[in-house]
Amino acid sequence: MNQTDSSVRIAILSIGILLMGVVGIASGLAEIAKHFSDVSQTSIQLLITLPCIVIIFVNPLIGKLDEFVAKKNLVLFGIVCFLLGGMAPAFLDSFKLILACRAVLGVGVAITQVLSSALVAEYFAGDERTRVMGQLSSAQMLGCAFMFFTSGYLAVIDWNITFYVHAVALISLICVALFLPKKPPVRVSCHTAGANKPKLTPAALGWTVTTLIFFIGAMTLANFLAFFVTDHQLGSAAQAGQATMVFAIGGVVTGFLYGKLVRLVGHLSLSVGLFLGTVSFLIIALSPNLPILYCGSFLYGGTVTIVFASIMMGTSLSVSPAAVPLAMSIVIMGQNLGSFINPYVISALAQMIGSDMNRYAFIVAALLFIFMGGIALFWGMAKNAGERRAAQTA
Repeated sequence: MNQTDSSVRIAILSIGILLMGVVGIASGLAEIAKHFSDVSQTSIQLLITLPCIVIIFVNPLIGKLDEFVAKKNLVLFGIVCFLLGGMAPAFLDSFKLILACRAVLGVGVAITQVLSSALVAEYFAGDERTRVMGQLSSAQMLGCAFMFFTSGYLAVIDWNITFYVHAVALISLICVALFLPKKPPVRVSCHTAGANKPKLTPAALGWTVTTLIFFIGAMTLANFLAFFVTDHQLGSAAQAGQATMVFAIGGVVTGFLYGKLVRLVGHLSLSVGLFLGTVSFLIIALSPNLPILYCGSFLYGGTVTIVFASIMMGTSLSVSPAAVPLAMSIVIMGQNLGSFINPYVISALAQMIGSDMNRYAFIVAALLFIFMGGIALFWGMAKNAGERRAAQTA
């Protein structure tokens, strides 16, 4: 690995710490809800889900802008949006204005989500790409751990100080400015559009649907855990922050093992992650105390890392190199649509099971994961068998 690769890796991983910035204040939701006592729980959850809707509309623009604007400039703009939209609510007392700021944050997260994976695909190939994609997932979870843990303790001091957690983006701003090369964009002219115009494939659309369904269940931890902890008197916002921090630590650890997992089980890695998610959410739902809940949270961190890295790898390999940013943007649209839908779908289904909505939310999501895991198991077995046959005939 040369000096340029090392510098680019630092820049990409610094972007990675922002990728879960939408849920950075999740540990403080219960405290924010206490301050805005006239606002419903579902409306409070808009602080998490509204940026996801913004991301859905911004993503297609990023795939197009990437053809005309240098990735470095786009990433720097996204980080600035993250900083401004993330920290401004600390100085506001209007819920509507805070939601507007969260929309600006959504613009920043949209840019970083699409371009971080696109940069990995652009600068790395083969096994190295798999390793860096796993490291990107670890960086994502490391940033998530910091934000979850810090926001929980900040929320105990005062609800609005929770938003200071977004200052972590200053690290990303410095690293990208110093280490990411400024390469000219690849413009698609009218003369070469037919041959080089980025095109999606059925496989890329399949990964989009997979991402959409997964995140309908995956966002349950961010949207319901703080309320579950306080409802069942397991702890305060600080303890909810610790639980979500443990989740992120599990993701960091798994990220460094992801490459080895893929070499061991191949395309079955997706089903491994989904079945792990089923177990982890059942542990959380049935937790009698914080230590058990922490165990479930730790395992769930592994789920998100494995599944998300598998999706990103599958997407990057499903299209031509020129179409990777477009494919990533479509897949991330699925991620954020699923994230937005989560509290509405999961709440409705959980209430059909029983009155303890914040507990049954995790059971509903676990059932979704086991259903997806079964499908992924047969898909992975077929893909592995196909690759073995191709290798034997080569």
